[in-house]
Amino acid sequence: MFALQQRSKHAEGVRRHSMFACLIAFLLFGSAQAFAQNWTAKLDGRVRFYQMTELGALIVGTEKSLYAVDGETGDVLWRRKNARLDETDVAPVPGTDLVLLTFERGSKTRMEAVDVLSGDSLWQTEKVRGAVVQLAADTNANLLAAVFVRDARGRAREGFKRRPVVHLFELNAGRELWKRELESEVEMMPAAWSEGDEINYTLNNYRAPLFLDERLYLFYEGVTSLDVRSGKERMREKFRVNEEGLALTEADPVMDERFIFASGRGRVRAISRESSEEVWEAKDLGLTPEMILAGGVLYVRTGGQFTGLKDGEIVERGAYGVSAIDAGSGKILWRYKGADKGITNIALPDASTVMLADRDDLIAIDARTGKRRAKIEHRVERAAFVLINLRGEAVVGGRSEIAAFDARGGAELW
Repeated sequence: MFALQQRSKHAEGVRRHSMFACLIAFLLFGSAQAFAQNWTAKLDGRVRFYQMTELGALIVGTEKSLYAVDGETGDVLWRRKNARLDETDVAPVPGTDLVLLTFERGSKTRMEAVDVLSGDSLWQTEKVRGAVVQLAADTNANLLAAVFVRDARGRAREGFKRRPVVHLFELNAGRELWKRELESEVEMMPAAWSEGDEINYTLNNYRAPLFLDERLYLFYEGVTSLDVRSGKERMREKFRVNEEGLALTEADPVMDERFIFASGRGRVRAISRESSEEVWEAKDLGLTPEMILAGGVLYVRTGGQFTGLKDGEIVERGAYGVSAIDAGSGKILWRYKGADKGITNIALPDASTVMLADRDDLIAIDARTGKRRAKIEHRVERAAFVLINLRGEAVVGGRSEIAAFDARGGAELW
């Protein structure tokens, strides 16, 4: 028997789970005292992969079976015997209690929707081909969008391209409403990097699809919207996304009541939700991996750390800083370029302050003028994030340590 330990050394899983645990602990309790749990679950073979779901259950794949394990207690919730699946065959549906399992045999594919906690099969379909690479769900409209790619396997490298196919299903019953093959191939990202071995490819180098205003938005080559009733194209703003050879150099799209804001290759665009036409464009920003909308202003982080598609190595790209853009007109209000390598996300402790960290310092910026208010050495090795907890403290977290600061004055608290 093999054991799954919560303190596994599976590097990627540890990074994801540790970040999640840290964020929850700080947001709820506002202190460094998060209580640690440890358990062991006995399984039937070597653990090949595991994924954390939104409900706190781990989906675990071994050489022989697929399991769901309670993330708090280690109890086995269910087991699917004789199911040797790859990690890319398992796709939790965001915002729901479902996970999609795909079984490929030759040219045929069967997709099954399974309850995460019970393991019960709710529906299945054989009207698909290939592997699920991205998902979006609209629970209010009972819709599930699944993006599939066929033959997405090969040696890890740059320039691996395939043509995605989008299927729209009824979420509760699995009835297919329509499918649409995209016009062109898009570059994909290796699921892992291993010399000489063939691996699966994903679309994790792109932002996920989005349901909005009875349309499905895709972000592979700019912005494309499809009518959710027919699958017909309503709008296509084609522009290049992602710096060559790097993943997720563009931000998640954000929106207000009038516009959708999307970034690509150093530019931010506002697209009308009513007409689907581009309203304004802000240029020459640099890489823009994060946008936050607050008080009619888009705060855009520039520069950061990105995954290289060729070898999975982390690449630093600047310029490092923040730009503020008027959300109505696209006018650049100010640019702050005083950050350094290792720049983290940005946080807004109040309406007048923008905070971020780099490899050495925690920086507070005046949200109105873009002038630096404070710069405090945080002494956190490999700072990865900054957040504001419920006590209003700015918490900087790294690989093995954290520190909290007064978000107003900058004094170190713990």
